[in-house]
Amino acid sequence: MIGLLTLMAWLWAMPSLSQGVAFGVKGGIDVMKMEFDDDVFDDSNRGGWFVGPTVVFSVPVPGFSIDLSALYDERTLKVEGEKLEQKSVIIPANARIGASLGFGSVYLCGGPQLAFNVGASSYRWEDVKNEVKQFSLQDTKFSVNLGVGASVGGHFEVMVNYNVPIGRTGDFTWSEVDTQLAKQTLKSAKSTANAWMLSVSYLF
Repeated sequence: MIGLLTLMAWLWAMPSLSQGVAFGVKGGIDVMKMEFDDDVFDDSNRGGWFVGPTVVFSVPVPGFSIDLSALYDERTLKVEGEKLEQKSVIIPANARIGASLGFGSVYLCGGPQLAFNVGASSYRWEDVKNEVKQFSLQDTKFSVNLGVGASVGGHFEVMVNYNVPIGRTGDFTWSEVDTQLAKQTLKSAKSTANAWMLSVSYLF
C-alpha cells in the first residue's frame, strides 16, 4: 500500500511539473543475490533480463528530471538445485539530478519501484530423498532504486542502479525426515533478492 501511494504521488506530480516529455524503449540485464534467513542455503548470483517502454519528464528545475518505465522482467532463480523462473512487470519511477557535459549529461537517480508477478507464483518439487520442497513468490513487491546514469547525444542513456526490496521476495518451505525418530518436520525460510540492474535506453 505504501508503494502504491508513493507511485501515485509521482504520477500526480509529473504532468504539473514537466516541461518536456521524451518517449523511448529500455532494456537490460539484472544480477541478483538471493539471501535467506537460514544459513543452509547457497546465496550465489542469479541472472535475468528486462525490456519495455520508458518516458523521461523534464522539469523546470535545472538538472532535474523524472523517468518512469513499465518493464517486463524475467529472472532465473536457483533454490536447492532447482531452477525456477520469476516473471514480473516492474514499474520504476526515478528522480534524477545531474549536470550537462560536452557529450551529454551524467546524473544520480533514485526512487520507488513496484513489481507485479505475472508468472507462476509457486514451485513445488521433490528431491532425491523424496522430501517435498516449495518456493512461493510474493504477488506484489515494493522496492527502492539507487544508481547513476549518463545521457549521450540526447537519444541514448545508460544507467546502473541497485535495487533493494522492502520485505521478502519469497518463502521457501521444505520437509525433513528424522530417521532416528521416524518423524517428519516442516521448516521454512524467508528470501530477499537484491539486484544490480544495467539498462540501455533509446529516446525518440
